Amino acid sequence: MIPVTLTTSRLVLDLPTIDDADAVTRYCQDPLFEPYLTTPWPYTRADAESFLAAHVPQAWASGYVATWAVRLATGGPLAGMISVRAETTEIGFWLGSDHRGAGLMSEAAIAVAEWTLAGGVPGADTMLWRAVQGNVGSAKVARAAGFRRIEPPRATVPTRDGSTLPAWHAVRGASISPDAAASWATILGALP
Repeated sequence: MIPVTLTTSRLVLDLPTIDDADAVTRYCQDPLFEPYLTTPWPYTRADAESFLAAHVPQAWASGYVATWAVRLATGGPLAGMISVRAETTEIGFWLGSDHRGAGLMSEAAIAVAEWTLAGGVPGADTMLWRAVQGNVGSAKVARAAGFRRIEPPRATVPTRDGSTLPAWHAVRGASISPDAAASWATILGALP
C-alpha cells in the first residue's frame, strides 16, 4: 500500500517520520498509556525510533497497517497517531496530552473510517474499535466517529504481555447506524 495523506478542516494525517521521535517518546511516556495501550512500557526513545523507522514504513509497504501522524493543519508538532489494521479493519489511536479535549481525534477517526470504508482498505465494509474497559476517552472518540457499541461473546483486548483484558467493542459501517449514539448509554451515560 502506498501511504496517503488525509486532510480535515483542522488536521493533516500524513506519514510519521523519524523527525517525530521526540514527540512520540514524550507522549508515549504518559502514565495514562500504561493501562490502556499495548505500546512498550516503559516507553523509550529507541522504541519510538524502531516504530517510526521500521514498523510504520514496513506496515504500509506490506499493506498490513496504515498509520498516520495526526498534525494540526496550521502546523506545529505531532499531536498523535492513528492507524487501521487491514486484515481486521480495526482502528487504533492515541493523542498527546497537549491536544486532548478539542475533538481532534474524533475528527481524525472519522477521516480514517471514511477512507477505509470508501476503498482505502479493499473489501472493507465495517470497521472495529476495541479498548480496555474504563478507557472513556477512547470510547468518546469512537462514539463521536459513528461507531456503534456491541457486546460480542468474548469482549476482550490483548495486552502488551499477551494476556487479555475485558474490553469495550464497537463497529462502524460506511453509513452510520441510527442507533450508534444511543448504543453507548450504558457506559458513557450522558457524558458529552
